[in-house]
Amino acid sequence: MRESATQAAYGLDETLAERVVSGLFEYEPIYLALLRDDFGNVLAKQQRQQASSSLNWLTSMMFGDNQHYEIPLTIGDSGDLVGYLEIDVDTGLIAAGFINRSAMILASGLVRNFLLGIALTVFFYIALTKPLLRLVHSLRQVDPASPATTKVDIPSNHSTDELGLLAQSANGLLMEIDDNLWRLREAEQNLRERESRLRGIMQNVADGILSIDSDCQILQCNPACLQLLHLPEDTELVGHSLYDYIVDASQLNLAQVLEKNERDGDSFRPVLDRSIELVLRCADGSKIRVAAVFRPMQFEENLLYTVVFHDVTAQRRYEERLVYMANHDPLTDLPNRSMLELSLRNALTDFREKGSGSETEVVPLLTATALLFIDLDRFKLVNDSLGHDFGDLLLKEVANRLRGVIRRSDTLGRLGGDEFLIIIPHLNETQEAANLGQTVLEAFSPAFEIRGRQLFVSPSIGIALSPADGDDFATLMRNADAAMYSAKARGGGTYHFFTKMMNESAAARLAMENDLRDAIKREQFEVYYQPKIHLSTGRLSGLEALLRWNRPGRGFVSPMQFIPIAEETGLIGKIGEWVLRRVCQQIIEWDHQGVTPVVVAVNLSTRQLIEGRITETISNILQETGVPPSRLVLEITETVMMQGMNRAVAILSEIRRLGVQIAIDDFGTGYSSLTYLKRLPINSIKIDRSFIRDITTDPDDAAITNTIIMMGRNLGLRVIAEGVETTDQLEFLRAHDCDEIQGFLISEPRPPAEIAALMEQLEQA
Repeated sequence: MRESATQAAYGLDETLAERVVSGLFEYEPIYLALLRDDFGNVLAKQQRQQASSSLNWLTSMMFGDNQHYEIPLTIGDSGDLVGYLEIDVDTGLIAAGFINRSAMILASGLVRNFLLGIALTVFFYIALTKPLLRLVHSLRQVDPASPATTKVDIPSNHSTDELGLLAQSANGLLMEIDDNLWRLREAEQNLRERESRLRGIMQNVADGILSIDSDCQILQCNPACLQLLHLPEDTELVGHSLYDYIVDASQLNLAQVLEKNERDGDSFRPVLDRSIELVLRCADGSKIRVAAVFRPMQFEENLLYTVVFHDVTAQRRYEERLVYMANHDPLTDLPNRSMLELSLRNALTDFREKGSGSETEVVPLLTATALLFIDLDRFKLVNDSLGHDFGDLLLKEVANRLRGVIRRSDTLGRLGGDEFLIIIPHLNETQEAANLGQTVLEAFSPAFEIRGRQLFVSPSIGIALSPADGDDFATLMRNADAAMYSAKARGGGTYHFFTKMMNESAAARLAMENDLRDAIKREQFEVYYQPKIHLSTGRLSGLEALLRWNRPGRGFVSPMQFIPIAEETGLIGKIGEWVLRRVCQQIIEWDHQGVTPVVVAVNLSTRQLIEGRITETISNILQETGVPPSRLVLEITETVMMQGMNRAVAILSEIRRLGVQIAIDDFGTGYSSLTYLKRLPINSIKIDRSFIRDITTDPDDAAITNTIIMMGRNLGLRVIAEGVETTDQLEFLRAHDCDEIQGFLISEPRPPAEIAALMEQLEQA
């Protein structure tokens, strides 16, 4: 019975303890049976009156004194004590019957009864006492670890009497105890395995996991929590408050929420089922942002909480960086066109609201909102002579000088290229705009020192005022641009206010427009080609067609100067059609000359795509020239999305059905690239040169470039990097599995005759 008693003491099971004691008490000589735990608490006890007699000395002589047994109860291999089983056996009761019968026999005949008494004594000793002692001895030999291996044996002549029944009961009880022990060990083993698996998960999971009580006291934590908080591995967090590590406790009024949960559990469920973002303070003073999820768990009488922390610091920084990039120029870190437009809209709205106040309101005297359109004089010469990399460094220095002259209320941004814009939201008088224009001119007076070279660069500044010169961004920009061209026409290095009588500026732009129309008729344009190569093989993968205009008497004109005029006047459609036809004709000429067939990319302007019948135009040119559609790639910029996403998708889908490939040019600099990319029916994306320039020195540009490459590959698109000028840039792109590259490292744009020879060299690489 020891194992059954052990199980009752270990589990404090009073019911099982009563069964053990009752089973023992079925044997009359047992007058006391007691089961207690290791603290002395009695779990079960039965006792009856001990037999008393004047012949106790005889009983003691014949049967010995009363027997007392105190059996220690232990568990496991360690032998941990869980209680005691105490049994008192009354030998007097055993002898009572014998003595009574002996007395009767002696009364009827002393000798006969005496002899009969001796015989009975021997008989009872052999028949009853000895088997009983054997039973007790067998019970003492029971193995606590395996009770079923020990069997209580009784001579066959007792198999049907009380002793036999007692032995059978004992054997059955031993089997039951053994079976219960086996089940207990199996349950303990399963529990240990589950605890081991859970401990392994807790130790190795990347997210921090805490257990806290309703007062936010930490009860348990995993190693990842210590790593998140930059704490040593041996740091003990248990006993600390979770609030000790929350930067702003108002972010999570946790104590009130948990208290409410204790009153009404269901009311807390919606809060638990979503992530709560917190800022935690680390041991080294740094801060991290985590997404925290709280889950309740009932433990006995207490309601505890499991808290899972997922570090989202890098993710939030990346998202903030993307938002920042969407509104800032990557080269100068100034607000870009979209941000400038928003700033001007806010300034104009503020002007209208204050200007429409009632007569009783006291409002400041606001005369205008000013735009200063700044364009660098002869900047193209810097790029052409010293390279785009040199020009980019100059633009950064220009941005720094402009930052130094504006007021805190003013907004400075870069429109693109060498064009900058300053918005003065609150002008008390027009002279303030003139003063700022003069300050800008003076800021440009000292030479710019770039890589050991001293450059003198002057700006042309056009100034437009609202509401006199317009009350929206487009109008003010156009007029400020006109004023800037007027200043540039006067030789640059000055500022002009916009006036409706700016004949000289209008004449200059009209002259360029007329020359453009004449250039279309006389086919004065030329197409240069820049090669692209496969990074995996180094062989030629295609060409990009680039338009050049050799304006009579003025030399080559930058596309940045005449393309905007062509866009505004609608001439871009005819110019674009001429470029498409000339490229297709060149493809056929190369085929007749035996030049290796290549795919040629042609830039398509936003206006050219959205307006007119571009699909029909492309189809007609392909039929006229006989060029397979697969040999042609059309490159569009992300700004096409701003002209109407649905219409752009519809037109591009029509072009794709012709078999012509489509690429997104200058990827990463637009407004909605990440949002709408998957909707466009495109084949490839070209990473803008502004990201490639510093990929080997700027971790942000490197991360953005790598992200674009991975995104393109995941969407099944070819990824092309443009503006590659160094071997280090090439190796970085190769290491990150970019598909193709182009740039001055491979070749600058060349005329058809020169590019054909280079194509053969690259094809044989």
